[in-house]
Amino acid sequence: MYQNKFSLFWRKLSNTVLLISALSLTLLARGQNNAPSSVNTASSQNLPIISDWSMHHIVFSNHGTAEAALVKGTYNQWLKISRDPRYILQQRIRAFTATQAQPGTPLASATGVPSVSSSTPTSSSFVLSATPATNLRYPGGLLPRGLMHALIPPASPLSTSSNSVPASLNASRQQAPDNLQRDWSESLGVNGTVGLGEFPAFTIMGNSPSCTSDYTTYNTSVAGSSTQPSILAFRNLYSECSPRPALYWAYNTGGTVSTSVATSLDSTQLVFVQTDNTTGFADLVVLKWASGSGSLNSPTTLASNSAYPDCTAPCMISIPLSGNPTDSFSSVYVDYATGDAYVGDDAGNLHKFVNVFTSSTPAEATSPWPVTPNPSTAAALASPVYDSESDNVFVGDYQINSSLSCGSVGGSENGLCGFLYSVNASTAAVTQSAQLDYNFGISDGPVVDSVAGSVYAFVGADNSANCSSGPCAAVFQFPVNFTSGASGTEATVGAGFEFLYSGNFDNQYYLSSGPPSGHLYVVGGTGPQNNTLYAITINNGSMSSGSATAGPELATNYTNGYYAAGLPLTEFCNAGDGSPCSSSAGTDYLFAGVLAFGANFTTNPCTNQGESVGCIMSFTAPASGVIANSATPNGTLPEAGGPSGVIVDLSSNVYLSTLYNQTCATSGGTGGCAISATQSGLQ
Repeated sequence: MYQNKFSLFWRKLSNTVLLISALSLTLLARGQNNAPSSVNTASSQNLPIISDWSMHHIVFSNHGTAEAALVKGTYNQWLKISRDPRYILQQRIRAFTATQAQPGTPLASATGVPSVSSSTPTSSSFVLSATPATNLRYPGGLLPRGLMHALIPPASPLSTSSNSVPASLNASRQQAPDNLQRDWSESLGVNGTVGLGEFPAFTIMGNSPSCTSDYTTYNTSVAGSSTQPSILAFRNLYSECSPRPALYWAYNTGGTVSTSVATSLDSTQLVFVQTDNTTGFADLVVLKWASGSGSLNSPTTLASNSAYPDCTAPCMISIPLSGNPTDSFSSVYVDYATGDAYVGDDAGNLHKFVNVFTSSTPAEATSPWPVTPNPSTAAALASPVYDSESDNVFVGDYQINSSLSCGSVGGSENGLCGFLYSVNASTAAVTQSAQLDYNFGISDGPVVDSVAGSVYAFVGADNSANCSSGPCAAVFQFPVNFTSGASGTEATVGAGFEFLYSGNFDNQYYLSSGPPSGHLYVVGGTGPQNNTLYAITINNGSMSSGSATAGPELATNYTNGYYAAGLPLTEFCNAGDGSPCSSSAGTDYLFAGVLAFGANFTTNPCTNQGESVGCIMSFTAPASGVIANSATPNGTLPEAGGPSGVIVDLSSNVYLSTLYNQTCATSGGTGGCAISATQSGLQ
């Protein structure tokens, strides 16, 4: 059944997109003597549809028609964007709907709280502390960085302000039918997790869904061994598949993979950074996988092969980052058109690698690489994002040392971190913004719209005292060609303190003819305030400055004495009739998560579970306007420790992992879980 539905999609996909896809990728392949193998493969109509962390950070607003570009004299720019593989992928993904694949039948109800392992912290396990969460220990491990005790615990109840939702309103909310339901839950091993702010990856290999070849990839953040994979994948994802799901492959790569994995265009290769089990330093790994290799308790062990990629899968090459640094939060970004890849490290260096996903052996680029954007500090770099239009790599920095901050007003630590950098990919020239974050810094990659020429940085604590008499969490907008010391345009999203992770645009933004108009949604309130969903208005490409519009309160973390990071947000639009979403047809979904203390929505299974259980929830963004602060989620699911980043398949099913151990329902046992959830109301 689901194959017929996907066939319907391909018949309805516009001829324009197909023409652009085939023409653009063929031109890319012809234009390079050493073109990436994934690009060459992609010239066929069997180009896989992939979604990994990078798709959340590079976006393309509506760049119009070729005819309009010719009239405006911008045809060369139009053609360059049309050739961009990520642009083509975005167009294909946004054209899919939930009716193309049969949604999975829920295997477990979401009405109950997951069984949390005995090693999960209780309130008595914590000591009131002003130190970051990495120093708050509990039996069995560390509290994920991003949730920490408030410096001054709030009065109970939290006082009502313009940045919070009145308790009376929360009490009167009526929960919508709980359409978000746990589908399957598979073990990643004890303490296994994709990680806070990190994303799994998803692949549809052909023109229709397949039980045997479509798969999701999860890193585990646990040291690989003969009994524990460092990275694995699942297939048999859909309700028609049996057994569902099934382990596809599992590898011990000789290290710990704690950041997001990136996928080649043909989806036969992966690239990621791992902490080497032997050296303790960071290695870049490029891997070719093979189906049916390894298991959860007995993964296939791979060693670095210098003949890569001329080796038989499964095989890999492991390349130590020059200078022997560590890497805590920086994922690898690949430019598919050139095979160049970029990654940061904890010492503040931006590394460039060549021949990633090509027919040649990957290697690290030499002088002037690696580049140290701010050589006067020891700040770590977050995930870089490359913009093919400007040929710039954008990256922020943050404080890896939990005893320091980026600098409070007038403090001796001012200027240590919290900057946005632009690094030219050809010349390695660096441009540094004004300091944006004054506490922990910018730990997530920016979001770049290549069409609009805008870059957005996400800041947990600015240099103001405008939010609850303290700093604000904020989003800063810059042009891609910003100059040294630029401060950008700031929109505040509640009280600030902890990290702020990236938001996502609504469908209004993607549909509008350029310059784009719509909204950027962010989970804000990282300081003395409960986590809240905010909408930032963008009009003709310009972000509105000042306070963003507060939507529903998502958690009661500060009410319960915790600051909490604003987790990344994922958007997916579903038309439901075999055609792309439009301004008059389609439902725009936002998937948000919190680390602890889900908000007081009536019958919400996430409500006030404590510091050991967070949740994921789904909201509907209106076709015009913004989500009201009285809105209720379509559904919620509790997740031990909160959720990782979320990816969405083309049936509106979501994939994520827990951050803590819990009972993994379909695989059995207790550990970190890979989660698939369905929305029964989306068909």
